[in-house]
Amino acid sequence: MTPLAALAAVSLSALMGLVPTSAWAFRCNSFVIDAGLHKAEVLKKCGTPTTQDTRIERRIVRVRSGSPTQGGQVESEREVQVTIEEWVYNFGPSQFMQMVIFENGRITDVKDLGYGS
Repeated sequence: MTPLAALAAVSLSALMGLVPTSAWAFRCNSFVIDAGLHKAEVLKKCGTPTTQDTRIERRIVRVRSGSPTQGGQVESEREVQVTIEEWVYNFGPSQFMQMVIFENGRITDVKDLGYGS
């Protein structure tokens, strides 16, 4: 490798370290667990979590109906139920525990909880 190519490779590696891959991702075994995955995929890749909590949230959503070109749109609000699940994986004292948050079966967030036990 030429000195210029080596310098380019080192510079690229340094820049890649500055760019986060995802704020909502972690590695489980050799898999990346990221936003949007279904809980069945997480179970397959990571196994059973240490803890699981489930709750129902009620949310108000706005719904538009009608066509703006045919007399206008009507906007209304309705209440929907969202199933929230929080799974915690404890990978031991040398790694951070991970809380995986699902809404209606899909990952919406992943949080570091500190070192495991």
